[in-house]
Amino acid sequence: MDKESILELQKLDCNCNDCIHQVRDNERFKASLEQHKGWQLDYFNTLKNNMLKKADWWQNKKNPKYNIEKGKNLKKEANKMRFQFDKKQASINYGFCDKLKKNISWIPNILQLHTQECFKHRRTP
Repeated sequence: MDKESILELQKLDCNCNDCIHQVRDNERFKASLEQHKGWQLDYFNTLKNNMLKKADWWQNKKNPKYNIEKGKNLKKEANKMRFQFDKKQASINYGFCDKLKKNISWIPNILQLHTQECFKHRRTP
């Protein structure tokens, strides 16, 4: 898409991300990122711990499906795992609307019907 088409689409979407009245709240956004990072880290640790438990299960001699090699391979794979935070999961942005005088939140590039009346594009004279 060329720049003109992108600008026209943004005017149709009326997304707070492109509005002249929007003032970003970086502190709320950073807090949201930290919260999402914590959730993702918890999920990662759960997956890794489950993999290690499964490896122990395979290596248990009382297990009817005992397979020490399978257990070693699972442990090796679990220990290779590294946590990587995916910021795309935390796509909600925060700010303050100078026109409506209230806190706002939005997801960039998503159509917002409720802002049709108050939206003014920041790149429009």
